[in-house]
This record gives sequence, C-alpha cells and structure tokens, in this order.
Amino acid sequence: MGTTLRINTMMSLAPYAGEWTAKEAAHLLRRTGFGLRPEELDQLSGMDLSSAVDLLLEDRPLPDPPINYDYLLDPNVPLGRPWPGKPLAAGVNLNTYRNRSLRAWVMDNIRKERLSARERMVEFWSNHFAIAGGGQAQVRYDNHMLLETFAFGNFRELIKRVVVDKAMLVFLNGNQNFVASPNENFARELLELFTVGKGPQIGDGDYSNYTEEDVRALARALTGWRTRYLYSTVPGQEPEVYFQANLHDTSDKQLSYHFNNDIITDAGEEEYKHVVDRIFQQPATALYICRKLYRHFVYYKIPDQVETDIIVPMARILTQNDFEIRPVLRALFMSQHFYNADNLGPMIKNPLQLVAGLMRTFNHDHQLADFNFDQERRTLNYYYARATLMDMEYFNPPSVAGWEAYYQEPSFYRIWINGSTLQERTRFTQTMTGINGFGVGDGVRATYDYLAWIAQIPNATEPNALITGIVERLLPRPLSAGQLANLKETLIPGLPDFEWTVEYGDHLANPNDEDLAASVAAKLRDLFRAVFSLAEFQLV
Repeated sequence: MGTTLRINTMMSLAPYAGEWTAKEAAHLLRRTGFGLRPEELDQLSGMDLSSAVDLLLEDRPLPDPPINYDYLLDPNVPLGRPWPGKPLAAGVNLNTYRNRSLRAWVMDNIRKERLSARERMVEFWSNHFAIAGGGQAQVRYDNHMLLETFAFGNFRELIKRVVVDKAMLVFLNGNQNFVASPNENFARELLELFTVGKGPQIGDGDYSNYTEEDVRALARALTGWRTRYLYSTVPGQEPEVYFQANLHDTSDKQLSYHFNNDIITDAGEEEYKHVVDRIFQQPATALYICRKLYRHFVYYKIPDQVETDIIVPMARILTQNDFEIRPVLRALFMSQHFYNADNLGPMIKNPLQLVAGLMRTFNHDHQLADFNFDQERRTLNYYYARATLMDMEYFNPPSVAGWEAYYQEPSFYRIWINGSTLQERTRFTQTMTGINGFGVGDGVRATYDYLAWIAQIPNATEPNALITGIVERLLPRPLSAGQLANLKETLIPGLPDFEWTVEYGDHLANPNDEDLAASVAAKLRDLFRAVFSLAEFQLV
C-alpha cells in the first residue's frame, strides 16, 4: 500500500512540495543547461523554485551574430565583424569559412549563456527539425535564429515558419513541390516527425494518426513555394523564399477520416497556414510534442502511468495555452515528478552536454578573454569537433528524424555509448586533465585551471570535504564509500589526510610559489581524471 501511494504521488504534475536545496537546483540546472557553473548554482539555490524556473524560462536578448574569426579574403567582412546579411563574392569560397564560423558561434552561444534553458531548447528544436549537411551558411544561420526566437514560444507558429523556411524547403525538397509533380517529402515528415507522429500501422497505408492519402493531399496543398539566390554573388540578392502561384495546386484536397474527411480548399500562398491549423486540431499533435519534451528533459521510458499522469496533463496545458511551450516546461520543471529521486541521474549525457558542459563548468572564459579571434575560433571549433567524434554534429544530424538516441527504441540514450564513442569521451577528458590541454595556435594551449576551480568548495584543505564537494557539483548521484575512498587514494596515494591539508594550505599561504602550485595542480588533474572516468560522470 505504501509503495503504491508513493508511485502515485511521484507520477504527477503536482507542484514539487519538498525542500528546495542545492541538490534540487543542481538537478534543474543539469537538465536545462550545459554543465554547472558554481555561481549559477549558488544563485538558483538561493531562490525559491518558482522564481528559479521563471528565470530559466525568461526571454533574453537573442545572441549576437557570428563573426569573421579568421578569413582575410572576405571583401565584405573584416576580421571580428558579423557576416550575416553580407553577400558572397565571385571567385572566393566564403561559404566554407562562414560555416566554420557558424560552428564556433553555436558553441559560443552555449558558453556565454547564463541561467537560461534556451540553448537546451534550441538543441531540442534542432533535433526535432533536423536538417543535415552544411548548406549555405546564411540559410543555416537564419534557420537557427528561427529556433532561437521560438525556443519557448508558440509551437504552431513555429511550424508555420518552418514550412516556408529556406533551409527546410531545400532539405526536404519543398522547393521542388509543384502542381504538375507533387513532392511528398516534406508533407510526410510534417505529419510523421514534426506534428502528429506516425504511430503503428493499422491498415494498408493507414497509420494511427494519418494515411498516405493525407500525405498526398498535404503535399498538393503545400505546392508553389520556391527558393532563389541561395548562392548568388550579386549585391542585394540575398537568399529568399517566394510563392509562385502558377505552380500551386488550386484544386480541393480531401483528407481522411483521421481529419474528419475535411477538405482543404485553395487559399493560395496562405494555404499552408490552413494546413497547419488543421493539423493542430488533432489531439495527437499536443501529445506527440509533449512526449518528445519529456524524453529530452526527464527520461526516455514512458510507461502507461507516465502517459496518463504526466504526458496527458502536459498536453492539456499546451492546448489550453494555445500551444505556447513555456507554460508546459514551467509545469514540468516545477513538478514533483521532475524531482523524483528515480529521475536524478538516469540519463546519459549527450556529447554536447559532455563537451560544452565541461567548457562551461570549468569556466573557459578565463582563457578565451585573452585569445585573439583565431584562437577563440579554434577553441570553440575544438569542442564542436569533439562532440562530432562522439556522434553528435550539431549542424549535421544523421537523418531527418534527428539523432537515434532521442527516438530509437529500446535503447534511446544508451545509443550515445558504444566502443568507439566511449573511447572518444575518454580521450576528451584525458586531454582536458592533461597538463597541456589542446593547442589553439601560436604555441598557446587551452587548459582548465582546476586549482582555481576548487576555491569554491568549502573546507577544501580537508581531502574528504574536497572530494565530496567535487562529486556534488559534477555528478548527479552520490558515490559509495568505496568510490570515495578510491578517489582519495588517487589524490594522496597511501598518505594520511594531513598531507593534502598541509600542501594545499601551503599553496593558499604562498600562491606565488610556482613549484608548489604545480605540485598541487598535478594532484588535482589526477583526481579529476579519476572523477571523469567514473560511470556516474556520464550521467545527468
């Protein structure tokens, strides 16, 4: 009886009623951001839950545009100046450097973000509206800014914008969809991946939420949209989308019984909005996106009770708020269920959470502030590349369905870890605990200052307090006594506790003694390497 009551209490969107401490604040920050900056944890844990969640979901100024970090041959953009809105140039391959800049820029947005869940939501939308390949840099930038703008905004309006977005029209052949030869690619994904979801097949060409007949009808309704000037070098000819009326199917489009056999009549260049409005009348749309939000922020398993007690109420909140995403996230992040002990640390970090999480946690700002433009670009692109080696290239998901870890049953997140990617994760953490870090040009090395980082931990001169403080900040779950003992053995192998107390205390008393600082820093690098090698470090 007691167990049943506990489960029913935890399986609820009812507001969290427990104590709000640094433990709960850390969980919220890990799930809604990248890494755990000490000042952010202090600020959030010093607030009440409602104010903390509101702060994370607050509208912020959009990120500054990407810049020309390193390319001297751009006739229109000097070093350090933004390139969006600037034309390409004949005879010069500007697109390559701009895509390189775009990769650095997205990592920089994550690095600079403070107490906001926006970049995690942009990552969510980047997976939901997966567009593979580099493409034209301005087109990709415009697509990304659309996701930044609507991160917590109206899902229905975002879908409408995506339908006529340059990057999506190119990627799913929407710009090749015209009355004489309808192209079904985008219409199919609009239903299957972006809105109602496919569901099990229940008949010939009939799925749980739509039919092949609906795909064909919607493809015809979306005809006539074109793109032009994607790679133009003519001044004033920026990439654009336009509607060509003579390529649009003006006949009636009959929908199936899933849509009450409704008919979409001709509305010219406004017809796509009618299509989206009709899709959003389906209850399956709200349920589908809420399941994806749940898997992104809570856990991949959605048993019947979670569907009934969590997903359905989330979908109800979404529809009651006219498909605004923010109220749904607010209810989820404030719920008893979100802070259930079973939901603390069962997710495997995706590669971006791992690499960007360390970049933010260990405050790479302290070096980047002193780097020149090229060194900054190299540093940020290094993180992007390391996530790519772990099978998550931000601007190049493997398919229109996104990364398999977010949808592939039954493994889901476990797909992130295999023999190859685990080695890459280990190589990355070993690099970042090495004395030399990685090179960024001109003999400069990018490293983490672990010695400065532990200053935040109270009573760090006592080895047990030091290790406990590190674990609480870096891991989502406590360690066993044996694991803690092993970490202390790494820090002071075979030595009594006072050896660390004396040595670190001497450093604090003589911070300008370089030999003493180097000795303490070496011990810390060994300790952090051991922490990063724990299975628990891969969890969030």
